[in-house]
Amino acid sequence: MRSSLLFRPLTTSMDRAVRYMSSMSTGPLKVLIVDGYASKSKAEFDKLGIKHAAKLYQEMLARNVPRNVCVEFEHIYPTANDYTQPTTAYLQQFDGCAFTGSSLSAYAEEDDAWKQIELYKLATEARVSLFGSCWGLQVAAVALGGKVELNPKGREVGIGRKVMLTEAGRSHGLFSGKKHSFEAFMSHSDEVTRPPDGALVLAGNDHTAVQAMSVVNKGVESWFVQYHPEYDLDYFARLISSRRERMFDMGFFTDEKAFQLYIDEFIQLHNDPSRKDIAWKYGIDQQDMVGSDIKEAEPRNWLRYLMSMRLS
Repeated sequence: MRSSLLFRPLTTSMDRAVRYMSSMSTGPLKVLIVDGYASKSKAEFDKLGIKHAAKLYQEMLARNVPRNVCVEFEHIYPTANDYTQPTTAYLQQFDGCAFTGSSLSAYAEEDDAWKQIELYKLATEARVSLFGSCWGLQVAAVALGGKVELNPKGREVGIGRKVMLTEAGRSHGLFSGKKHSFEAFMSHSDEVTRPPDGALVLAGNDHTAVQAMSVVNKGVESWFVQYHPEYDLDYFARLISSRRERMFDMGFFTDEKAFQLYIDEFIQLHNDPSRKDIAWKYGIDQQDMVGSDIKEAEPRNWLRYLMSMRLS
């Protein structure tokens, strides 16, 4: 039976796991990626040439696999018309399961939302470690008896400021190699207002109290963040461009020129990170927002956690 390194930082045991799996033929890690977006949103992404969330997530995880460790990925799409819930036996073949973002709300009375909440429960029954961003965190909260609501402060979108680790977060393995205060890509209107019983809140900021949490079920730990480590400046700019009307309706832009300049300059900074003028203009911390070293520490640490579980 798998056991969990509950709430421990990435110390000697996890380092041993990485070295061991890098040097031995232990078989690949297997990760299931759940694409949470509604079919309508995916069709809009196709029209605009924007990557689907599952592909974006796979690319992020693949970048963060330690050298000589093989990972196999599978994708499932709970909002597809022909979707059926997987069996426990199917889920048990995976080391981990990752939930992407979504255009849905976890509190909505919609089949597309409830299918994913039930899928989360099935994965915990199968003793699979889960990871997720934004929607993934909210699905976990609702599935485990917590509460998600519309944030009265409005949408948190763009560069999320001053995400602060809690005391528990500063010593947690999810944030190994991360600063105690950082910026991150945000795009959400909902928030966890009541974490589930037993959850450990690991980070928050002035806009959203629960920016990260960990939960333990059946001896297996799962980690979630409200922000989007899978985004980069280019992807985020293209995502904003697809949400023009929404951004104008919410008052984030008042004229077309400012809207297009914002998108263009984010893409320019992505293509040329030395553009100090753009980074300064938007207050972009390049350590936090550019490249994968610090920005993607959380998924990297989760993969290391999955490897450590192979030895437990």
